[in-house]
Amino acid sequence: MHRTFLLISDIHYRLDNIKKLQNWLVQKGRLKKIDYIIASGDLVNADYLTPLTTEKDVQEFHEVISVLQNFGMPLYYIPGNHDPDICFHRSSDQYRKGEGKPIAKNLHNESAQLAPGLSIVGFGGSTNAVKRNSPETVIWPACPKDTETLLAERLPTLIDQVEKDDIILVTHFGPSKAGTTDVDMYPLQPSDAIESGSKVLRDTIASRSPLSLNEPSQHYITINIHGHSHYPFGLSHVGQTMIVNPGALKDGRFAILTLVQLDKDKFMEEDGERREYMQHFSRDKIWIIEGAEFFVCY
Repeated sequence: MHRTFLLISDIHYRLDNIKKLQNWLVQKGRLKKIDYIIASGDLVNADYLTPLTTEKDVQEFHEVISVLQNFGMPLYYIPGNHDPDICFHRSSDQYRKGEGKPIAKNLHNESAQLAPGLSIVGFGGSTNAVKRNSPETVIWPACPKDTETLLAERLPTLIDQVEKDDIILVTHFGPSKAGTTDVDMYPLQPSDAIESGSKVLRDTIASRSPLSLNEPSQHYITINIHGHSHYPFGLSHVGQTMIVNPGALKDGRFAILTLVQLDKDKFMEEDGERREYMQHFSRDKIWIIEGAEFFVCY
């Protein structure tokens, strides 16, 4: 069994790039092979430093959701720090439907099962991005301001409510100390480096990795998909969990991720590096990454 995902993030209301993406997928013969779209926040450009969302922000957010629904497959999204504040309320899920269009689900503080043995969990917002060499210096403030506290309170419970499934965790920000959150465009000038990831998120992922070969986690986060950090797109990992940042669609970047469900015994035959780790899994089948591709559409 396979599932293929179109990963996008940080659109920032670039409707022209959404259209370019759709054209690219059609021209390359990839559109009909996509099962789900996952959008990791910042669909529009709301000013998160002001407390009130404008009518224009909400209207533009509606527009982006509607255009993405035209791709023809289910959309799961979470709000970023530049999205309307109504997206952080459960009731915001009700306005995303359109007649004859596929589901577009706000996944903030929610979960859903995508396939047998595979669930998706989401949490939006952003945490403080700080200078790496002086963490007390905040470069990009958190939005909402208490995101890190809410994350610590709610995410573990949300994850632990998913029984026996491998988990795709979708966040706007990524985990701290990962290559996909390390904004370091000039390595020879370390004072300019920014840490945009969350320590709480990293700790949450790590705590759901096995403590030892004999104590596997019952709630395995297979993948964390995030955005927020435009520059350090690509792959990283925390323990056994792969971290994926598709890059900013406002810059034309996106990714296509394919997962495959395998019998545990077959996987252990193929992956000698993780054989000892996997043999303690109680599940007979597991979901793993079969392919991760990164693209730019022009």
